[in-house]
Parts: sequence; C-alpha cells; structure tokens
Amino acid sequence: MQHSQYMPERMGRATISPTGRFEAGSFQTFTLVYTAGYFGIDDTGSLKVVQRFASDMGRPQWSDPSAPNYTTVQASNGAVLEVQYDGKRNIRPWDKTLFIRVIRGFLREDDTITVCFGDRSQGSPGMRVQTFCEPTFEFRVLADPFATYHYTELPVQPFIAVVAGPPVLWKAVVPTLRHPGQGFRLGFKAEDRWGNPSDQVDGVFTLRSSRPVQGLPATFSMRRGEHSRSFENLSVSDAGDVWIEVLDAAGARLCISNPLRIAGDAPLLHYWADLHGQSEETIGTNSARELIEFARDRAFLDVMSHQGNDFQITTPFWEQLNRLTAEFNEDGRFVIYPGDVHAGGAADSPVFACAAR
Repeated sequence: MQHSQYMPERMGRATISPTGRFEAGSFQTFTLVYTAGYFGIDDTGSLKVVQRFASDMGRPQWSDPSAPNYTTVQASNGAVLEVQYDGKRNIRPWDKTLFIRVIRGFLREDDTITVCFGDRSQGSPGMRVQTFCEPTFEFRVLADPFATYHYTELPVQPFIAVVAGPPVLWKAVVPTLRHPGQGFRLGFKAEDRWGNPSDQVDGVFTLRSSRPVQGLPATFSMRRGEHSRSFENLSVSDAGDVWIEVLDAAGARLCISNPLRIAGDAPLLHYWADLHGQSEETIGTNSARELIEFARDRAFLDVMSHQGNDFQITTPFWEQLNRLTAEFNEDGRFVIYPGDVHAGGAADSPVFACAAR
C-alpha cells in the first residue's frame, strides 16, 4: 500500500525545533509546527505524526502534565482538535501514530497546528528520546485536508539525530575457539548506558594478555568520533586459554575480554552470527549499509544476513542488497548474504554461535 501522491507540494509544511543531535534516552522538548497548505484542513480532516515501528521513543500522553512524555496540541485559530495515539494506525513500518483531527472548525492556508512533545510548562521532565542511535529520526507528517482519510506525506519531513551518550561500559571481544596459529580479531568499544557504542572516547589504552599473542600492540589510542577499534591478524601459537585486558592511561583495568580457547584438536570452530537483521528499507531502523557496518565493525560479528519480510522487499531493494552483500563479503573474515522472511512472519533470531569446519 502507498499513501496518496496527490499534490504533496500543496499539503502544507512541518518544522521541528530544536534540531540537531540529541543523546539517546535523554529527556527533551520538541515543538512541531504544521502550517496548512493551499487546501487548508476541512472540518473532520486530520493529520498524522508517525514514527517507525522499530522505535522506543516515549509514548505521548496528555493526562498528567507533570509526568514524562506530556504532549500538548493546539490550533492557531482556536479550532477544536481531537488527539489520539495508536501504535498501529498507519502503514507499516510507520505504525506509531499521533492522530490529530479537526472536530470543530477548520484550517485556512497558513493556519498552524502546534504539537509540543515533552511540554515542560507544568513539571514534565520532557519527552524521552529513543534509546538507540539514528542519524535521521523523523517526525513524519501526513495530511488529510479533504477529510477523506486519504493521506499524503509532506514532501519535506522534519528530523533530528539521535546519538550515543558518554561511555559507561567497556568491552573487549575475541572469538570463542581457534586453532594454534590461526588468525583472529580483537574488537574494542565503549558503550553508553543503553548499550550504544559511544563515540565520546578519547585517550591512550594499554593491552595486556594472559599469554603471548602475536600481533597484539602494547598500546593504542582513540579519539572522539570513533565508535570502536579492531585489531586483526592476531594469533596464539600454543593450545590453552587466553584473555586480553584493556587498561586506561592510569593503569586501571577497564575491561577483560571473553576467554578464547586455543585447541589443536577442535573439529569445529565457533563463528558468531545474526541471521535476522532488518533495516529501514523494511521494518528496521537505519539503512541496510549502516546495519552491515554496525554488525561488522561495532558488534564484531563473523556472519550476518539481512532478512526483511518478503512483502516489503521490492525488486530494486533486492538488487541493492545483492550489491551490498557482494561489496562487504570477505571470505574467511566477514560472511554476509541477502535473504527474506516469508509473508507469514518469523520470530526474530537472537545472535547465536554457528559451527564450521
């Protein structure tokens, strides 16, 4: 299904303030102003302000002005508005809907409807921003000026950037099982309080291993803007268990890796995979490219697959997925392939270990 394509340039415009970068999970106030276009809004006409299914942004409420997510909606000309919120009131994947209907009066061109998400005027701490990163989090607006329940998306949509907060947890990641002399990777990242890899890391770090690791540097540095670091082509010569510590500039231990077992007689090796990722082109968040880069460079996976629902995978997007997987696939380092889930749906697969010879 598609929304109406009828004259979107005459359906009005919407702005959001403030704009810019906002920390994931923080409380903020956003003012969205819809300005009616050439057609105005007829009596019983309506607007939708929608968000993606894959978002945990605070749910708007208008019953307790001192509580989180308090939201107010007003028309500039005094028109009486009905306001509802429904998690499934628009076309997937833009399911989550703030519904605003004019029930008495109407809007002329240039009249406005103002939505204050997280109105703090009566004690609310604000609207809670979603807890994961998205560079283009949209407040997508659709208009039904003729009261036909046939909606048109505005041609320009307001958005903000949701970014990671400061680091609170440090992680060092190595494989589970390898043969003597076989190469492996060490991944290092800091996460904010919601588990997002933080780009607010700045400093010099020391690496210390329980047993000799060939190729492991003694120190390394990270600067603000970097989300993670990887150290490739490491190896351990002899069988046994090994783990790696990361220390800060003062010598305090930030984290210790999971144990890596080096075994010469292991017939199968573990490789970590996520075989049910989705992106904004289907029902997920962020682009397919960003999903793949996250899996490889910040989750430190060995294998992944994009598995969108088949009824949302168009021929152009399927072709794009094939190009992306061909670009990112590296035999022996990072294996990726495209896929789809049948229309009946499937349970999301957790990250799991798969065995290979």
